Amino acid sequence: MLCKEFINTYWSQYILLEKEFVSTLHYLSLDRENEEAFSQAYLKLLLELGSEIDVAFKQYCRNIDPSFRGEKITDYQACVRVKEPDFIMQNVEEKITGRTLMPWAKHDNSQNAPYWWKAYNKVKHNRTEGSKIDSEEKLSYKFANQKYTLLALAGLYQILVYTYYKLAKNEDKRICTPMPGSRLFELKGGMWSSVEFFDEIAYYIENETLHLESSSLHY
Repeated sequence: MLCKEFINTYWSQYILLEKEFVSTLHYLSLDRENEEAFSQAYLKLLLELGSEIDVAFKQYCRNIDPSFRGEKITDYQACVRVKEPDFIMQNVEEKITGRTLMPWAKHDNSQNAPYWWKAYNKVKHNRTEGSKIDSEEKLSYKFANQKYTLLALAGLYQILVYTYYKLAKNEDKRICTPMPGSRLFELKGGMWSSVEFFDEIAYYIENETLHLESSSLHY
């Protein structure tokens, strides 16, 4: 896959999902006090994000391990633990409030999927039944809240930025993060400390010549 193809088939979809999430913030501010607020908008987004994550994460695992044949989220996590050991504990900065998220970190002492992925599955398969996540028990659709939707979006963002970085390196591109950049997130720490994250326009000088790269996607 080339960078251009990735932008058209994966990143443009992410931007649409991020835009949809941002639109909910006109009515419910992004804040810890609102984390448990649930809505039909979050339910719709969580279902869309879970489906997109399944596709994107599987593709990423095949990129870093051509022999990979896993089919579920714990298979994907196991793959990156071996091939990309820093991935699971990667910091994702949420730029509105400045919080640091780790969407793929273990939430308990097992190798299970994160709680937000469990919320996605509960909403998908047992929406009106009672269920329990992280010692909290309620009707499954009420887990479609701001907290889990934000973490799912951050989880997808992380997968896609890692994917694009490898594609850009293979093509020897100077710009190694997809544009337009996320308005919500950036990766922080480790190798990402030396990687620039742009919005919709990037300027750089090469051989004393000023270059401009801009995105055709906007929101």
